[in-house]
Amino acid sequence: MKSIIYIILLSFIVSCASSQEMTAIQYKRNKIEGSVKKDIYSMTVPRGYKLVTLVGGHNELEKQYIYSDSSKVYISDFGSSILNYDNIVSLGDSIANKRFEGLELKAKIAKELGKEYVPDTIVLQGKMVNGLYWKDIRKGYLSIGYVNVPENRRSEFEKILKSFMER
Repeated sequence: MKSIIYIILLSFIVSCASSQEMTAIQYKRNKIEGSVKKDIYSMTVPRGYKLVTLVGGHNELEKQYIYSDSSKVYISDFGSSILNYDNIVSLGDSIANKRFEGLELKAKIAKELGKEYVPDTIVLQGKMVNGLYWKDIRKGYLSIGYVNVPENRRSEFEKILKSFMER
């Protein structure tokens, strides 16, 4: 009987220790002229972050959720997240400068044709020199991703990115 209680107690302790409290965050994309989308998104992230919000000169918005171990997750409508820009450039590909070139013109042409232009999804990822991981996913006009993530937290950050959705 003691061993059954011990096993139940042990499994309860392990499940409590492994489950981190999560919270749903909301991202409201700054209104872009001609946009017909709601521009409201959500994602579930672990509690205990420090929020940094960046606003660009053309009304771009980036929200960074920074944790005590320096790992970060973000949602951004800059051409490329400031956090992962150098990582994207380090891939040795011109994609950092070319992947969003001419978006406004493409959107204007599509609008004249009575359609909405949405760029394809692009996924870039890698391992940094310091051994930590990064990932950037461009979905339409938004980038979501993470940076400075250790191997033992990668699956947690992948789940965060998978929780991203339009509201």
